[in-house]
Amino acid sequence: MSERINTPFTNEHFADWCLKMAEKKSPYWYGTCVYKASASVLSSKSKQYPDHYGSSRTSRYKQDIANKQVVADCVGGCKGYAWTNGGQGVLESIGTDQKYTSKYGSNGCPDKSASGMFSYCKSKGMDWGTIDTLPEIVGLALFTDGHVGYYVGGGYSVEWRGFNYGCVKTVVRERTWKYWAKLPFIDYGDTASAQPAETVTYTLGSRLLKKGSVGSDVRTLQELLNQLGAALAVDGDFGSKTESAVKAFQKKAGLKQDGKYGDQTHTALMAAIADNDIGQRTDRDPEPEQPSGTKVRIVCSGGTVNIRVGNGTDYGRISAVTDGTEFEYVATAANGWHAVKIGSQVGWVSGEYSEITTE
Repeated sequence: MSERINTPFTNEHFADWCLKMAEKKSPYWYGTCVYKASASVLSSKSKQYPDHYGSSRTSRYKQDIANKQVVADCVGGCKGYAWTNGGQGVLESIGTDQKYTSKYGSNGCPDKSASGMFSYCKSKGMDWGTIDTLPEIVGLALFTDGHVGYYVGGGYSVEWRGFNYGCVKTVVRERTWKYWAKLPFIDYGDTASAQPAETVTYTLGSRLLKKGSVGSDVRTLQELLNQLGAALAVDGDFGSKTESAVKAFQKKAGLKQDGKYGDQTHTALMAAIADNDIGQRTDRDPEPEQPSGTKVRIVCSGGTVNIRVGNGTDYGRISAVTDGTEFEYVATAANGWHAVKIGSQVGWVSGEYSEITTE
């Protein structure tokens, strides 16, 4: 750890750099990527994004220039880190006239929006998942609609939150993050803890699965592939045989045959399993009002239980889960089906295969 934290482009170094940028109170300037605050940058960005550089903000921007600050927006934080060769010289320049070098698009980091960066991470085959599966690995990117932050460990993140906040350290659970992902241009080293212990329950489709992954969601995947004709050992270990079975399914579904179980393959598998359903519906019921302190636990003697879009078997599947899986409880319909939180959406499970528990 001590060596990696001093090595640019390691996840430890990136997280530490983000924390130091928060300590330095780096201001938020929309459309900037770790730029030295200057009159020329202000003029350029005011013309490019007039809605974000109104006259009411001008005095604060001028104060940032006077303070010789370094500025960024949310995704500009990670882009600027990469483009300055791992943040080299950035911290030292704050409050001084010291200069540093920034090269647009360098070090494998393209110019992407916040949402575009998440798509880029997935396209490069990086590990990702829903926020409820967040592993204890610093330097991960955290995503919600149009915004990104960076995990720094212990339940905290650093984010260029907005004009009124700047770069700040925040509590992950108090924000609206939906997903996490490894950034392609960051070296995460030996992060085996990204894979859950077998005792941790994960919902199929909540994260990228690939060779080497282990967990309850891998077991569910194996069971569903077996329903389609595979002959896999249902052991929760994503080995060579599971990878081959995923590739075979991807070929049949007309997808890229990379052997990785991501969102496209998940959607295709849910559709393939649903082919045996009659009168499949896809419209969603309105989201119920959510009480607190209650969970729903899956109870089944074997196999998997479907989580569906609505409260009945005529609705499409969101995922399939195994015995013992727990979800945050939302409500119960008149027919006994329970609404639960699954990732960033609401799903439904039959009361026949689930029970309500109180913490």
